[in-house]
Amino acid sequence: MISRTIQKKLKSIASAIVLSIAMSGMALATVEWNAGMTSEYIWRGMSQGKGAAVSGGIDISGDSGFSAGTWVSNIDFGDEATYELDLYAGYSMGPISLGYIYYAYPDGEELDFSEVSISADIGAFSIGANILADADWGADFGDDVYYTVDTGFTASEGIDISLHLGFYDYDASDEETDYGISIDFESGFSFAVIDSSRDDSDPYFVISYAIGG
Repeated sequence: MISRTIQKKLKSIASAIVLSIAMSGMALATVEWNAGMTSEYIWRGMSQGKGAAVSGGIDISGDSGFSAGTWVSNIDFGDEATYELDLYAGYSMGPISLGYIYYAYPDGEELDFSEVSISADIGAFSIGANILADADWGADFGDDVYYTVDTGFTASEGIDISLHLGFYDYDASDEETDYGISIDFESGFSFAVIDSSRDDSDPYFVISYAIGG
């Protein structure tokens, strides 16, 4: 049963997404869907639940630069939470992108949080920062910031290589770094190796498959 507080938050976020699209004055130029399976859901170098995960989402974008969407995946934190529901909206101006994302865990307790983000494409690299906006556990705006550097290249026809480096600057704990490499095949399959600076961390070897349209 979703609490009234979470229901109000989800309605507020959903309204903001609809409003952002309406204010952009755009016809809905593109509606895309995605679905995927992975041997393990890894987020910023952290496992979101041992075992396979299934996910799916819908994205809407237009010529004005505004976009919005939602995404859901099963999770397992060892408590009552069983799934993650993300709602997000963004605006792109050439190589610069601004965004807002709300991470909801409807059957969990005091897990929801939101971030604002900014990223820029510079040559072959994309650099960005995700800044904590609000959290159910009482953290304040800007307490946590996650910095990223990503790049990629085509290894051969139908095979791309993606590289990622992330740095988490926590207010309440030590900083953490995560890094990974992914081999992405045109067929939709990908194979990734992901690790982090956490003392108890071992590399994750992840196989995923995604489709979309």
